[in-house]
Amino acid sequence: MDWWTKRPDGVARAERDRRPSVTELFSDLFIGEYLREKDIAWLKESFGVTAIHNLQDQEDFAVHGLDAKALLAACRDNGVHLVRTPIPDGSADHVAIHLESAMAELKSLIERGERVYLHCNAGLNRAPTIAIAHMRAYRGMSLNEAVAHVKQRRACGPFMTVLEDYFGSRDFKPDK
Repeated sequence: MDWWTKRPDGVARAERDRRPSVTELFSDLFIGEYLREKDIAWLKESFGVTAIHNLQDQEDFAVHGLDAKALLAACRDNGVHLVRTPIPDGSADHVAIHLESAMAELKSLIERGERVYLHCNAGLNRAPTIAIAHMRAYRGMSLNEAVAHVKQRRACGPFMTVLEDYFGSRDFKPDK
């Protein structure tokens, strides 16, 4: 099947034949692509990841032929904490709705001393957006500095309107 032909409902994409791309933003924060069960041990061994913050929703799991229960079991088997903040793909509105809860989950993981892998499907929109918001809110970076930090390390297209609306429309003072 080519890229332009719609897959029948319920038919997963062909499995990726390589490891997911992983980008280190800080020693405790990585962003990247979706994971399969067999990637969990590799991610822990290669990057020292102790927690995964998954932003995929059920549609994402179906499209990639993933099983949420199997992913959770693989994490448990490898001593990796899994947190999910499901955000539908491709919509700035959905990201805006879930921004605060995703930031809170990420902040909690990092404050506990976890090395976090934050991911969506391709690591292009949702994960970079949440990472940038976290950096702006809790790492003392301006929005421009946070965006530049991420874009210097990974090609991505964060939802800038969501970030600008969130940080520009309120007197945001994060708790330390």
